[in-house]
Amino acid sequence: MCALLRPNPQYGTRGSGMILTFFGTVWWLVGSVVLDGSARTAALVAGAVLAATLLVLAARRLDGTGGREAYERSARTFKWSNVGQGVGIAVVIAVGNITGGYSWIPALIAIVVGVHFFPLARPFGRLEYRWTGSLLIVVGVAGCAMALSGASESGVQTVAGLGSATVLWATTAWYLVSGVPDRSTPRQQSADTGS
Repeated sequence: MCALLRPNPQYGTRGSGMILTFFGTVWWLVGSVVLDGSARTAALVAGAVLAATLLVLAARRLDGTGGREAYERSARTFKWSNVGQGVGIAVVIAVGNITGGYSWIPALIAIVVGVHFFPLARPFGRLEYRWTGSLLIVVGVAGCAMALSGASESGVQTVAGLGSATVLWATTAWYLVSGVPDRSTPRQQSADTGS
């Protein structure tokens, strides 16, 4: 567990960092659009600046070594994890609409998205996905607690959206802080993948 908390330079983090930043931006929009007036404008501007900064830094500073091979090696798990995520999201939306439990939808979607990270951690050699998934589930549970206590739909959407964005962006930031391995040292990615 301590190994996941310690910065550990990794190969092939560019693709993951850029995808996480993109979906973090989608979540930020989900959480921001329901805010009122100047709060919405401030949140949208801040989110745009942060997302653009993370995308540029990920593209320039993270390593792309082995990214394609990792996706090819993990294609089946990736496919089924995303199919499961898609079905889970569709069920949450359908049940939420049928029952009128609209405020639960964003929180439950955050949980579904969080769960989908767990099967991806090992085949991609990204053990930090376990933390990403766990924190998304925590955000979703917090949103569910708000919905259960009678919070407004927009309140739950703001917490689920901004909280999920923060988790996804934090994973990209973690890659940036961890850095890229020294090219003169032997590659450890294959050993990490098997852990």
